[in-house]
Amino acid sequence: MESLKRELLFEIQRCAELFNSKVFINQSVFTQSAFIELLIRLEYILKKLDCEKHRINWAENIQTGKKIKDITDLVNNLRNAACHIESKENYIEGTSIKFVFNIFVGKCPSAIQTSNNRALGNDYEDDIAFYYGDKRIYLIRHIKKLLEELPIAISHL
Repeated sequence: MESLKRELLFEIQRCAELFNSKVFINQSVFTQSAFIELLIRLEYILKKLDCEKHRINWAENIQTGKKIKDITDLVNNLRNAACHIESKENYIEGTSIKFVFNIFVGKCPSAIQTSNNRALGNDYEDDIAFYYGDKRIYLIRHIKKLLEELPIAISHL
C-alpha cells in the first residue's frame, strides 16, 4: 500500500506542477497538451482511489446526468473525450456538433446556445471553464479542489 501511496502522490505532484505553471491562465500552444496530461493523471488517481474504496464523490458545480454522478465520473468522461478523438463524448448530446477543448474565461453562462436549447458557458467570473462535448470542468472549483483534497484522500489509504 505504501508504494501505491507514493505513486499517487508523485502523480499529484506532477498535476500541481502543471496547475502552478499558469499554462491554463496564460494560454499558449501547450495549454491543450497540458490539460490532457492533467486529465490523464487525475483520472488515474481517481480510479485507483475508487478501486481502494475511497471514491471522491462530490458533485458541487457539476452537471450531473446518466453518465456523470460526481467528480470521478466527470474526470473519466473528459479524459476519454480528450484521449479519443472519435469519442462520442466530444459531441454535444442530441446534436451533431463536435465541441472539443473549448475554454470560457470569466462569467458568460450562455456564451453558446445549441440547437437543442442548451446553454454552454461559464457561471463564474473568477474561474475558467473547459469543455469537451457538453461536459464542463472548472479550473478552480474542480481541478484546484481536487489538487487540495487528493493528497488527504491518498494519506487515508
